[in-house]
Amino acid sequence: MNKEEKAYIEWVILIALFRATVQQMSMLIGRTKYEAKMIFNRWQKEGDRMVKLVEKHSDPQKLEAVTEIIENAVHEIRKANQV
Repeated sequence: MNKEEKAYIEWVILIALFRATVQQMSMLIGRTKYEAKMIFNRWQKEGDRMVKLVEKHSDPQKLEAVTEIIENAVHEIRKANQV
């Protein structure tokens, strides 16, 4: 794998993590403090811009595959921490 391909995979991972973070934040709606929510909203808007930029040049199947792995890991974390 060359440098360009490695960098591409790192971008795909970053975008998948961002998507997972946005989904996770939706689980906290109504539970966050005002200031934290404002900061997150600004971060989310900028992240959405970055996602759109990277998605133009990404393989949607790879992005979905990485996103699914992250989502499954989060699900396992939730299961492991249930009382």
